[in-house]
Amino acid sequence: MTHPSAAQPLGADPTGADYSPYKLLIVVLVGLVTLWRLPAAVRSPHQRPLWTAFAATAGLLTLGIPGPAAWIDGTSGVHNLATLLRYQLDLVASSAGLTFCAQTARPDLVARWRRIRRVLLPATHLVLVAAFFTMRRYTEAADFTQAHPAPTAAAPYVLIVSVFLGAAMGAGSWLFGSHVRRAATRSLRAGLLVLALGTATGFGYAMLRICQIALEAAGLPMFIGERRLLRIDWASIALMLLGSVIPAVGVALRDLRDHRTARQLLPLWRELTAAVPEVVLTEPLGRSPRLRLHRLAIEIRDAALVLAGHAGADLRERAAAAAAASAPAGPERAALDEACWLRAAAALRRAGHTPVVPAAPVQAAGGEELDFATETDRLRRLAAAHASPAARAFARTAAADHGVVAAG
Repeated sequence: MTHPSAAQPLGADPTGADYSPYKLLIVVLVGLVTLWRLPAAVRSPHQRPLWTAFAATAGLLTLGIPGPAAWIDGTSGVHNLATLLRYQLDLVASSAGLTFCAQTARPDLVARWRRIRRVLLPATHLVLVAAFFTMRRYTEAADFTQAHPAPTAAAPYVLIVSVFLGAAMGAGSWLFGSHVRRAATRSLRAGLLVLALGTATGFGYAMLRICQIALEAAGLPMFIGERRLLRIDWASIALMLLGSVIPAVGVALRDLRDHRTARQLLPLWRELTAAVPEVVLTEPLGRSPRLRLHRLAIEIRDAALVLAGHAGADLRERAAAAAAASAPAGPERAALDEACWLRAAAALRRAGHTPVVPAAPVQAAGGEELDFATETDRLRRLAAAHASPAARAFARTAAADHGVVAAG
């Protein structure tokens, strides 16, 4: 998902003299993102188009640096062969990028696009190679397109990639932009919006290049300077790089929050499942912090449902009174109320006491239907209250009334 200028822009110096520190930073970042996404691409076919787009972009940007390009041309003995390879990688990146766009925003279009790509991409490669080898390249050109100016063979050569790029970037901008509001998370929405801006910028760049070719063929000057065109090109690359990274950063931050929340709930889970071990599931968790947190929340909830049968009306009333004496009205008091009778009920169940009431659902304050984020917030408050001195003291007193020693 990059542009011809990154490979060999019209009027640019292919020796790499135009590579500023900013551009070199983008090259390094694209390479790092390619390596970072490799394990996901190996595991999941769904991730491979995006990785392919990054890998091809990293390759063509690398071939724009003086050393690698000079080595390829010198080793092969073919003048400006690195230029051809850069344009071919540009086609691969654009094609893979469009596949990723379709997978993200319009999965129903993926099969249709793949059928088109199987014919269009090889045909475009063949035409590009044919155009390259029909040019008279007697020497290594410091500026390839100026050495073969319009209306010579260089014009259709550059036009092929510009049209392919423009189509891919235009379709990508439409797909990303139409899907922004339907994205499930804020980070995905932000990433899609930046990707839509990046691909729209790339589409604009491709159209300007096509316009430049047409003007040169007519013997007219381009109305935008080369430096400004190159800035548009690199801005598009930077925006697409940023847009593809934002959702991954969002997932990483969510995983970090889930891991931290799971650690906060672990003492509560241990205490309750020690009293009700049958609620612990045996299926392996895998490496997902979100899945692990879901499991902890479910098993805490199931254990609380069982322990509710050991908490009669008298125990509940005493727990409510103890919570009212230790915490102001609000979510903290509700959490302490539940923590008090849960600790006492766990001690009674471990001692072998028979349930005194049928097990009933443990309702959150207000009894409303809760989403997962709200439920984990409630469980964090419950875990903190469960570890509090007030809950421990209540459990010891309540259990002692039944001749039981409470843990902790």
